[in-house]
Amino acid sequence: MMDVDRIAKRYVGIGLLLVIGLWLAGILMATIRPEWKLMSPIWISTAFCMFFLVAFAFLWRWIMKFHQDSITTLYSVVSGFRMLMALFTLFIVYLVVGRSAMLHYVVVFMVFYLVMVAFHSVYFSRITNRQ
Repeated sequence: MMDVDRIAKRYVGIGLLLVIGLWLAGILMATIRPEWKLMSPIWISTAFCMFFLVAFAFLWRWIMKFHQDSITTLYSVVSGFRMLMALFTLFIVYLVVGRSAMLHYVVVFMVFYLVMVAFHSVYFSRITNRQ
């Protein structure tokens, strides 16, 4: 039997370290190249990743405790919902900053997004394969 609480806490802990690492790398890049104007994209991407990291950990923990037979559906739903929310977030950014500033937002956001998707996939494939 696996310890669901420990696995969820470890997922959040490692995920937070990844987000903080990406945030620090972004801040370093923003200080080296201030003309790129990366501070807002970094903060938006960090907030998005942290929200989904914590929300998914709580949801995964609840599903594993009470509805374990629905876990594969959860993985599919979360992937689709994360993609829709990413598109929605970028659309809102587009409405706020306009077309000319979108390149910085998209590039920074996609780096954060792809790293977190890769982390999520690797972490939970290892958890699922252990069962």
